[in-house]
Amino acid sequence: MSGRCHRRAFSLVEVIMATGIFAASVTVVIALLPALARQGGESVESLAAQRVPDLLRHELNRLGVAGVDALAGQIPVMPAALADGFVLVADREVVRLHARDYLPPAAGLLATDEQFFLVECWRFPGEPLRFDSAKGFMALMVRVSWPHRLPGAGTPVATEARQEFLFTVAINR
Repeated sequence: MSGRCHRRAFSLVEVIMATGIFAASVTVVIALLPALARQGGESVESLAAQRVPDLLRHELNRLGVAGVDALAGQIPVMPAALADGFVLVADREVVRLHARDYLPPAAGLLATDEQFFLVECWRFPGEPLRFDSAKGFMALMVRVSWPHRLPGAGTPVATEARQEFLFTVAINR
């Protein structure tokens, strides 16, 4: 018998290829991290925006205490292109929401830098959802867009640069 021992080892080419593949995969993962972080932030903001309907219904009921007819007079009828609605603002966590120019809340107005969500409301122009003082409800089309204002920025973010979603809400007398 021969005293030689047969050892199997990786060749230099295999080691270089494995190192290259590992380095490339690490580089790709690191390159994807900023995009994943941005998507995570957008998801958090989108989930926060989905809490707006409940808080909005509560705020509209508060504003309607003085009279639903008076509140309806402040909310414009929905035009073909959604613009110039009844404006409310909310903070980033959607803990506080209030009308910007109508019946300020007892807790005080949100500071300009805290106005992250812009909420706009319109009344429906036609039946069956058109507001009539004889009806027991007022239905509204609502658009939530964000970010409305960013901390430290002097002007609102352009409408085209915001994310948004639409929904309807109704308040009862």
